[in-house]
Amino acid sequence: MKNIGLLLALTVLVLAFLFLFRIRKVTVSGNSRYSSEEIEEELLTDFFSKNTLCLWWIYKDGSIPDTMPYLESMKITVNSPFAITVTVTEKELVGYFDTGSYVYFDDSGVVLEITDTVYSDIPVVTGIDLGEVTLYQKAPTESSSQLRTILSLLDLLDYQGLTAKEIRFAEDSDITVTIGSIDAILGQDEYLEEKVVNLRAILDTMSSTAAGTLHLENVTGNNEDIVFSPSDEVIEETETETESSEEDSSEETTTTDDTSTLGGAATDGSAADGTTDSSGGDTAEGSSDDSADSDSDSSDEGSGDSDDADAEDSGYTVTSDADVMAFNSSGQLIHHVSIQNGEVVDSSGNAVDGCYVNEDGNIVDAYQNIIDPVTGDALNLQ
Repeated sequence: MKNIGLLLALTVLVLAFLFLFRIRKVTVSGNSRYSSEEIEEELLTDFFSKNTLCLWWIYKDGSIPDTMPYLESMKITVNSPFAITVTVTEKELVGYFDTGSYVYFDDSGVVLEITDTVYSDIPVVTGIDLGEVTLYQKAPTESSSQLRTILSLLDLLDYQGLTAKEIRFAEDSDITVTIGSIDAILGQDEYLEEKVVNLRAILDTMSSTAAGTLHLENVTGNNEDIVFSPSDEVIEETETETESSEEDSSEETTTTDDTSTLGGAATDGSAADGTTDSSGGDTAEGSSDDSADSDSDSSDEGSGDSDDADAEDSGYTVTSDADVMAFNSSGQLIHHVSIQNGEVVDSSGNAVDGCYVNEDGNIVDAYQNIIDPVTGDALNLQ
């Protein structure tokens, strides 16, 4: 009789455990793309998973149900015998393909969502032939190496804090990245890290309204020239800004309108030599005074004020350990510029065409960027 009584008691306890600790309220937090109802439905799939303590025990180690591969992490908190909180972190979508529907994938290349919704700040990858897409499987690109290239490039852009609108593959596998109104041609899948680092450095020196094409396809990290070809949009905008500047301050900005291409970002930290001159301008030291005078003269006063300013500036020097960069009148991005004897010079001490020192002691380059000679920050772009 004692054994029967014990057995009945145990049976009552088990039944109480199974039926009293039943989940009646689920609170989901941390979700954005997936609804709370969807997560609850895929989590509570059977009799035991609907038991408060059973569910907590099953997932106490942070594991995730096979039905929810779109989650990065999940935590179950028991609030009462009848209520739990499910805290989730959804996997990040890093890019998508447009196949009529939008095929989103994560940083492993796994397809997480096929939808008609366009999410902001996620780049589209174009020029890729996809096979049959299966949810929660790897994106079926033409080859595994092609998918690795896409994921590697997206990771490099993210590391540099760059958000692309589009990553485009041409028929010859040349890669172009569109950021804002800038098309950066990276060329083939090689030296991608060096190319993205240069892209970041150059974009930091450019106005957010700039538009055109950056040619980075030949970058290997050995001080190659980088050419920027402005579009009509940026030229027209520059002309408008120049006219406004003349009305407000009567200052001329002659070098901006004369340049149609830019180049010369040094990838190993040394200064570009200025030999590529798409505008036909001189790069010799003797011509730099004329360019600086042209930029700093008042349109009404002629060259007299500039000469006075040069005389006043000639007695000071500002150097920096930072990589201070400025565009010269040929559109080249010159690294390690400094002020010596009141004049803007490169790392070899040669005057930089189109650059001058303003009355505040800052560098003004050929594109009218005002640059702090100590930190290298573009003061008028902040």
